[in-house]
Amino acid sequence: MEAMEAVAHADDTILRITPTTDPPGLRLEGELDATRHGDLAEALSALGDGAREVRLDLDRLSFIDLGALSLLTSFAERGGGAVRLVLDHLSPDVENLIETVGWERLPGLVQGRKGAS
Repeated sequence: MEAMEAVAHADDTILRITPTTDPPGLRLEGELDATRHGDLAEALSALGDGAREVRLDLDRLSFIDLGALSLLTSFAERGGGAVRLVLDHLSPDVENLIETVGWERLPGLVQGRKGAS
């Protein structure tokens, strides 16, 4: 799978999604709002079934909306909650949003590595 970009203007990337292999997962850069939920769902689907743990590197993700968090939770819950979705390198803003919502309300999502990737 190649990196996906959703572009607003020629020089203004809104969201870049890059697959990672070691560990398996995705690197998300930019802003993840309602207009990009389809892109995220497609990238998650491309990861394939059978993975027990998927890591998301969010070091360069500057914004995520509640709908995208819900989408991540739905991905983790598929297959009876067998997938653990690890969120690495949360920015302070994204971490604050998740803390406000409460990790306990987001089953299957786990805080991973801290700091820059």
